[in-house]
Amino acid sequence: MADDADLIVNVDLLVESETLLKSIQKELKNLNNRKEDLRPYWGSHDITGAMDEFVNNWDDYRGKMLESVKTVGELVKATIDGFTGLDAQMASELRKAEKKK
Repeated sequence: MADDADLIVNVDLLVESETLLKSIQKELKNLNNRKEDLRPYWGSHDITGAMDEFVNNWDDYRGKMLESVKTVGELVKATIDGFTGLDAQMASELRKAEKKK
């Protein structure tokens, strides 16, 4: 029957994607903690100033990326929920139809 399907959804791939997106979110959040750990290795005052500016800009972009990854993760989760719910509902309807025969 799957050969006749108009739409095939790989739920396993979606679940794996959701897991990876959560991992990316965690790493992006944890990057903020690492900047203080690295500060002693930056060297001279000029380099420290440049690195501070870079890190502050990176914080802005990291925040935007974090929000985007979160949004995509939520969309993937909603897709998983939608298709698994629909699949369960359709399976239930098929079982009911088989019992009526």
